[in-house]
Amino acid sequence: MSSLSEYLEKLEAWDQKAFLSIYKSDFSKRTKKFAIVYGFFGSLYFWGLVWLIWFVYGYITKDYYLLVLFTGGFEQSVIIHSLIRYKIIRRNRPFITLQKDGVRRHDDFIRIPYIMKESEKQSFPSGHVTFLLFFGFVFAFYFSHYFWIILSIFIILDVLMAITRLILGVHFPIDVIFGFVFGIVYAFLYLGFTYIYWIKFYYWLGEIFSPIIHFWLLD
Repeated sequence: MSSLSEYLEKLEAWDQKAFLSIYKSDFSKRTKKFAIVYGFFGSLYFWGLVWLIWFVYGYITKDYYLLVLFTGGFEQSVIIHSLIRYKIIRRNRPFITLQKDGVRRHDDFIRIPYIMKESEKQSFPSGHVTFLLFFGFVFAFYFSHYFWIILSIFIILDVLMAITRLILGVHFPIDVIFGFVFGIVYAFLYLGFTYIYWIKFYYWLGEIFSPIIHFWLLD
């Protein structure tokens, strides 16, 4: 047990040292601004916009398969992710843990700088990295003829996302490394086992509510 504790301490020390080495590198203001803007594309705000696009697409074409596939995967993965991040691990972000080393938060793209929810203090694993890769798998699964092309593009985008999260001081290297791991795990669980049940569930809901919505629109 002591050897495991010593190993975790060494891992933590390496993680902090590696983070500080990256964070204190001489990045330009332009690079940090790019990192802030790019981080938006891994946020819940962005994925909410994507969901809205698929909803409009489904409404126009009457093909809701991608919307349902996206929604089910998001809901299942968020539940698992929240349990791991906020109930089990509960690891503080670098700008909290390493505040004495001059680490500050730099990702205030939408948030009010002086207001931070308790849930925003936890960092493991990186949600930006996890869900960008996860949805890469979902889109590659849906557009299966271009599976490896789409997945390769998302992997490249995800690597860039991981780097920007380190630059902005909101994640440790271990956080983003396991972001990749959990992105793969979530995709494996969803696309390998449960997605069909989510699709059946949402189409069942659609059969129930569509007459009600149709009646309300005609009224």
